[in-house]
Amino acid sequence: MGARRKISKFYIVIVLFILSSNTSFSQSNYLYKRISVSFSDIPLEKALAEISEKGGFTFSYNSKNFDEQRLVSLQSENKSLAKTLDILFDNSVNYKIVGSHVILNKKNPPKRALANNQPNEYIITGYIIDSQTGKKIQEATIYEVEGRVVALSNSEGYYSIKIPYEKEIHGLSYSKKGYLDTVIMVEPAYRKSFNIYLNPNDARLEKMKSVHVKMEDMHNRALVDILVPDESKIISDNLVIYDKRIFQVSFVPYLGTNRKLSGSVDNTFSFNVLAGYSGGINGTEIGGLVNIVRRDVYGAQIGGFANIVGGNTNPFQLAGFFNLNSGSVTGTQIGGMSNVVLDTLTGVQLAGFNNTLHGYMNGIQISGFNNVTTQNVDGIQLTGFVNVAIKDVKLGQLAGFANYCNNVDGGQAAGFANFAMGDVNWGQMSGFANYGKSVKGFQVAGFANVSQNEVSGGQIAGGINYGKTGGKYQLAGAVNIAIEDLNGIQLAGYFNYANKVNGYQLAILNVSDTVESGLPIGVFSFVKKGLHRFEVSTDELLMIRTSYKMGIPKFYNMIQIGYGFNEFVSAGYGMGTQWKFGEKYKLNLELSSDLMVDLNDSFNYVGNINKLTSKLDINLGNYLSLFAGPSLNVSNVYSENGIFKNLAPYSFYNETISNTQIKMWIGGVFGASLTL
Repeated sequence: MGARRKISKFYIVIVLFILSSNTSFSQSNYLYKRISVSFSDIPLEKALAEISEKGGFTFSYNSKNFDEQRLVSLQSENKSLAKTLDILFDNSVNYKIVGSHVILNKKNPPKRALANNQPNEYIITGYIIDSQTGKKIQEATIYEVEGRVVALSNSEGYYSIKIPYEKEIHGLSYSKKGYLDTVIMVEPAYRKSFNIYLNPNDARLEKMKSVHVKMEDMHNRALVDILVPDESKIISDNLVIYDKRIFQVSFVPYLGTNRKLSGSVDNTFSFNVLAGYSGGINGTEIGGLVNIVRRDVYGAQIGGFANIVGGNTNPFQLAGFFNLNSGSVTGTQIGGMSNVVLDTLTGVQLAGFNNTLHGYMNGIQISGFNNVTTQNVDGIQLTGFVNVAIKDVKLGQLAGFANYCNNVDGGQAAGFANFAMGDVNWGQMSGFANYGKSVKGFQVAGFANVSQNEVSGGQIAGGINYGKTGGKYQLAGAVNIAIEDLNGIQLAGYFNYANKVNGYQLAILNVSDTVESGLPIGVFSFVKKGLHRFEVSTDELLMIRTSYKMGIPKFYNMIQIGYGFNEFVSAGYGMGTQWKFGEKYKLNLELSSDLMVDLNDSFNYVGNINKLTSKLDINLGNYLSLFAGPSLNVSNVYSENGIFKNLAPYSFYNETISNTQIKMWIGGVFGASLTL
């Protein structure tokens, strides 16, 4: 037998004195289902048929105990089935739910007196048969509904069950998963034989499909497979009863007060020395090592090693190593190592290493290593290493290393990286990098921020910011990129790029397609649809100077090269601004600095010329202009280069400091320009 095989795995010998309570009561969705009935002076048999039709179940009872032709009347509006039956029978009947049957028994029936030498029990035998195919059904469950006697049909469909003599009538339930169950009433006799035909019920099987998948999945867990005998698993799969017992105690799942029915019975208080197997808990369960519950836990469940639940848990679950729930958890779940919930969580999930949730979360996940949720997180994930939410996060994720989700309405904070494959509505902060498809809030990263689409808020990074739009601000230690529009500020240590600028760019190099408003400020600012101007000019020092100016009229950069009268070459950089007066006139104010090298002395450095120039442009049409204007000049020349001592035609300031001669004078410039 399966039980003996399981015992051998533990190498234990058990002597267990079993004490159990005889108190039990039935509990079912049928009994709590609300119905409305109204009839007057009709036979009891017809009244019960009307009630069963409204409730979607079948009554089973001993006709000897009920006068089916007794006339009854009842007016019941939106009352539970239990309350309706209490009124009909004046509280004189007990109700027991087995499968799709509501079994009626008189309260406190007299016990049957045994004759001398009469056996204490009798035997019922027969075969369980498929009504459509005629095939024998193996592993069907036969259950004596008033006690705890249960049996299974063998591989030939044959069954044998011993029934106590103490009652005049006994109800026997025949059930098999995927078939309509059947209840019969039998009278004591030394030996009787009944062949039972069960009808397949595809509709019921389909309706219960998801439930059975969960139960079978739980039974296939390695620890459950080791601890729970095959016979107990089969009985609990076949037999749907709603029987609650105040107390049960077990040493292991197959040695306890509920015996073979342990997987079908709900308990108010359950104590498992090593491990236990219950139908459900409506109170408290404590296990030395493992608690296994087939259906729901309503109350507190504490396991020294593990808790395994096939249904829902509410409100508290604690395990030294792990908790595994096939249903939902409402309340608090604590696992020393890990928690796994295959449905939803409403409350708190706390684990030393890992929390895994295959459904929706409304609450908090806290773990030492990682949290995983496959649906939406309406709450907070907090972990030492990685948080993963396959769908959306409403409040936030906080991780020592990384966070991953789809949309995040709140924020993400991680020591290394955050990934939001959808929208970020508040913010992301990380030590290294952030990614969001769209960022309506902000991103702060030690190295890089990336937004595939628009950024409505801002980005701050030690290295690089990238976004389809730049948002209100992009602040980076190195590079900012806004593939489309910038509607704020870009500040970078080296490079800014934006397609259309409505704001400010500040970097060594700024590049854009168009500046609609605002200003690019940098060493070089290249605007594709901005200012591009080539100039040729002369002044008192340079025979010829050529310049290229780029940027926008408000602020532009220029690079220039010239040839001097004293046979030197100059190269320099400058910046300027331009004001427009009418269609033909423009005023330019420019500041530049040129270094000089001696053509006759191996291109040795001579010194610098610094200019502040004011120029008036006259537009001649076809992009051509003439310009002229005064300049303030400051030169610094090495005094050893005697040929350049008199570089300036005159000066109003002349001083030699160390080996450098500094002169200042007023000069002028004249030239022509071509604007593209």
